[in-house]
Amino acid sequence: MKKLQLPVFIAVLALLVLTIPGARGDTTLAVTNSGWYDHQIIQYKATAEVTSSPQAANLIAKGNIVYHIVDANGNTPAVQCVPLLAAFPQDATSCNVLNRIPTDSGTTNQYNGGAWNLQVFHWESGVTPSLLNKDDDITAAVNAGLGTLEITSTLVRCPVIDFSSLR
Repeated sequence: MKKLQLPVFIAVLALLVLTIPGARGDTTLAVTNSGWYDHQIIQYKATAEVTSSPQAANLIAKGNIVYHIVDANGNTPAVQCVPLLAAFPQDATSCNVLNRIPTDSGTTNQYNGGAWNLQVFHWESGVTPSLLNKDDDITAAVNAGLGTLEITSTLVRCPVIDFSSLR
Protein backbone atom coordinates (compact mmCIF):
# COMPACT_ATOMS: atom_id res chain seq x y z
CA MET A 1 0.00 0.00 0.00
CA LYS A 2 2.82 2.42 0.84
CA LYS A 3 4.46 1.73 -2.55
CA LEU A 4 1.29 2.93 -4.31
CA GLN A 5 1.10 6.20 -2.35
CA LEU A 6 4.42 7.63 -3.60
CA PRO A 7 3.57 7.26 -7.32
CA VAL A 8 0.13 8.76 -6.72
CA PHE A 9 1.72 11.70 -4.88
CA ILE A 10 4.20 12.24 -7.73
CA ALA A 11 1.39 12.08 -10.31
CA VAL A 12 -0.71 14.65 -8.40
CA LEU A 13 2.34 16.92 -8.01
CA ALA A 14 3.04 16.67 -11.75
CA LEU A 15 -0.57 17.61 -12.58
CA LEU A 16 -0.36 20.62 -10.29
CA VAL A 17 2.83 21.80 -11.96
CA LEU A 18 1.20 21.42 -15.38
CA THR A 19 -2.00 23.25 -14.46
CA ILE A 20 -1.00 26.07 -12.09
CA PRO A 21 -0.37 29.23 -14.13
CA GLY A 22 3.27 30.25 -13.99
CA ALA A 23 4.44 26.96 -12.50
CA ARG A 24 6.29 26.09 -15.71
CA GLY A 25 7.61 29.59 -16.27
CA ASP A 26 4.74 30.57 -18.59
CA THR A 27 4.95 34.07 -19.95
CA THR A 28 1.40 33.96 -21.34
CA LEU A 29 -0.26 34.85 -18.05
CA ALA A 30 -3.01 37.41 -18.28
CA VAL A 31 -1.89 40.81 -17.04
CA THR A 32 -3.98 43.86 -16.31
CA ASN A 33 -4.11 46.22 -19.28
CA SER A 34 -5.75 49.55 -19.84
CA GLY A 35 -7.44 50.49 -23.06
CA TRP A 36 -10.42 52.25 -24.57
CA TYR A 37 -14.11 51.62 -25.05
CA ASP A 38 -16.46 54.33 -26.37
CA HIS A 39 -14.10 57.19 -25.41
CA GLN A 40 -13.75 55.80 -21.88
CA ILE A 41 -10.76 54.20 -20.20
CA ILE A 42 -11.23 50.55 -19.32
CA GLN A 43 -9.14 47.80 -17.75
CA TYR A 44 -8.99 44.20 -18.88
CA LYS A 45 -6.92 41.04 -18.60
CA ALA A 46 -5.45 39.78 -21.84
CA THR A 47 -3.94 36.64 -23.29
CA ALA A 48 -3.56 35.94 -26.99
CA GLU A 49 -3.60 32.86 -29.17
CA VAL A 50 -3.10 32.44 -32.89
CA THR A 51 -5.84 30.76 -34.89
CA SER A 52 -5.53 29.09 -38.26
CA SER A 53 -6.71 32.15 -40.18
CA PRO A 54 -8.25 35.62 -39.84
CA GLN A 55 -11.58 34.05 -40.78
CA ALA A 56 -11.29 31.54 -37.91
CA ALA A 57 -10.44 34.31 -35.43
CA ASN A 58 -13.43 36.35 -36.63
CA LEU A 59 -15.74 33.36 -36.38
CA ILE A 60 -14.63 32.51 -32.83
CA ALA A 61 -14.81 36.18 -31.73
CA LYS A 62 -18.40 36.50 -33.03
CA GLY A 63 -17.93 40.13 -34.05
CA ASN A 64 -15.94 41.25 -30.99
CA ILE A 65 -12.88 43.20 -32.11
CA VAL A 66 -9.89 44.60 -30.25
CA TYR A 67 -8.15 47.27 -32.31
CA HIS A 68 -4.45 47.98 -31.99
CA ILE A 69 -3.28 51.33 -33.37
CA VAL A 70 0.14 51.84 -34.99
CA ASP A 71 1.84 54.66 -36.88
CA ALA A 72 3.43 54.30 -40.32
CA ASN A 73 6.54 52.81 -38.67
CA GLY A 74 4.55 50.15 -36.77
CA ASN A 75 4.81 51.85 -33.36
CA THR A 76 1.91 52.73 -31.10
CA PRO A 77 1.56 56.54 -31.21
CA ALA A 78 2.13 58.28 -27.87
CA VAL A 79 -1.16 60.16 -28.25
CA GLN A 80 -2.94 56.79 -28.05
CA CYS A 81 -1.33 55.92 -24.70
CA VAL A 82 -0.69 59.07 -22.66
CA PRO A 83 -4.16 59.26 -21.01
CA LEU A 84 -4.07 55.53 -20.20
CA LEU A 85 -0.61 55.69 -18.64
CA ALA A 86 -1.65 58.70 -16.57
CA ALA A 87 -4.81 56.95 -15.30
CA PHE A 88 -3.23 53.53 -14.65
CA PRO A 89 0.56 53.82 -14.51
CA GLN A 90 0.79 50.34 -12.97
CA ASP A 91 -0.98 48.65 -15.91
CA ALA A 92 0.67 47.23 -18.95
CA THR A 93 -1.05 48.75 -21.93
CA SER A 94 -1.12 48.28 -25.66
CA CYS A 95 -3.46 51.28 -25.89
CA ASN A 96 -6.09 49.15 -27.63
CA VAL A 97 -9.74 49.85 -28.35
CA LEU A 98 -12.52 47.31 -27.70
CA ASN A 99 -15.66 47.47 -29.82
CA ARG A 100 -17.89 45.76 -27.23
CA ILE A 101 -18.19 45.08 -23.51
CA PRO A 102 -20.44 42.67 -21.57
CA THR A 103 -23.14 45.26 -20.84
CA ASP A 104 -23.73 46.00 -24.55
CA SER A 105 -27.06 44.88 -25.95
CA GLY A 106 -29.03 45.31 -29.13
CA THR A 107 -28.54 43.89 -32.58
CA THR A 108 -25.79 46.14 -33.93
CA ASN A 109 -23.39 46.24 -30.98
CA GLN A 110 -24.06 43.12 -28.95
CA TYR A 111 -21.36 41.55 -26.79
CA ASN A 112 -20.80 37.92 -27.80
CA GLY A 113 -18.43 36.37 -25.28
CA GLY A 114 -14.92 36.87 -24.00
CA ALA A 115 -12.87 36.59 -27.18
CA TRP A 116 -11.89 39.37 -29.55
CA ASN A 117 -10.30 39.27 -33.01
CA LEU A 118 -7.19 41.47 -33.08
CA GLN A 119 -7.30 44.02 -35.89
CA VAL A 120 -4.51 46.52 -36.44
CA PHE A 121 -5.15 50.07 -37.64
CA HIS A 122 -2.11 51.44 -39.53
CA TRP A 123 -1.87 55.23 -39.87
CA GLU A 124 -0.82 56.23 -43.39
CA SER A 125 2.64 57.72 -43.85
CA GLY A 126 2.53 61.52 -43.61
CA VAL A 127 -0.61 61.54 -41.43
CA THR A 128 -0.20 62.84 -37.89
CA PRO A 129 -1.81 60.28 -35.58
CA SER A 130 -4.60 61.45 -33.30
CA LEU A 131 -6.31 59.65 -30.43
CA LEU A 132 -8.66 56.92 -31.63
CA ASN A 133 -10.59 55.72 -28.58
CA LYS A 134 -13.80 54.33 -30.07
CA ASP A 135 -14.38 51.76 -32.80
CA ASP A 136 -16.39 54.32 -34.80
CA ASP A 137 -13.34 56.64 -34.80
CA ILE A 138 -11.27 53.87 -36.36
CA THR A 139 -13.89 53.10 -39.00
CA ALA A 140 -14.15 56.83 -39.84
CA ALA A 141 -10.35 57.11 -40.15
CA VAL A 142 -10.27 54.12 -42.54
CA ASN A 143 -13.15 55.57 -44.59
CA ALA A 144 -11.37 58.94 -44.76
CA GLY A 145 -8.22 57.29 -46.13
CA LEU A 146 -6.14 58.16 -43.05
CA GLY A 147 -5.14 54.54 -42.50
CA THR A 148 -5.79 50.92 -43.25
CA LEU A 149 -7.13 48.03 -41.22
CA GLU A 150 -5.33 44.68 -41.00
CA ILE A 151 -7.45 41.73 -39.86
CA THR A 152 -5.21 39.19 -38.10
CA SER A 153 -5.54 35.53 -37.15
CA THR A 154 -4.93 36.45 -33.50
CA LEU A 155 -7.67 35.80 -31.00
CA VAL A 156 -7.43 37.73 -27.74
CA ARG A 157 -9.13 36.53 -24.58
CA CYS A 158 -9.57 39.65 -22.48
CA PRO A 159 -12.14 39.78 -19.70
CA VAL A 160 -13.08 43.39 -19.00
CA ILE A 161 -12.60 44.47 -15.36
CA ASP A 162 -15.09 46.72 -13.55
CA PHE A 163 -17.20 47.77 -16.51
CA SER A 164 -20.50 48.23 -14.67
CA SER A 165 -20.27 52.03 -14.72
CA LEU A 166 -19.81 52.13 -18.51
CA ARG A 167 -23.46 51.48 -19.40
